[in-house]
Amino acid sequence: MSLVLRFPMNGIHKGANPDSPPENTTFKCANVRPYWQGRFRGGQRPGLGKWSTTQVGGTEQPVVAITSVHVVESP
Repeated sequence: MSLVLRFPMNGIHKGANPDSPPENTTFKCANVRPYWQGRFRGGQRPGLGKWSTTQVGGTEQPVVAITSVHVVESP
């Protein structure tokens, strides 16, 4: 018996049952991407460089994440 594992070239798909996702998709992946190297392969997404050298917050307690929340109330 052999097991064939294929890289999900069509990416992540959250609209389907995890037991039966569309072909060449997955319901969960992180920091991966397809790339061409004579043939399609999957690999790790490259890291990001620092986008700013300005530090926000104090040295002992720097700000490491910021989010915003929008609340919409129904009439």
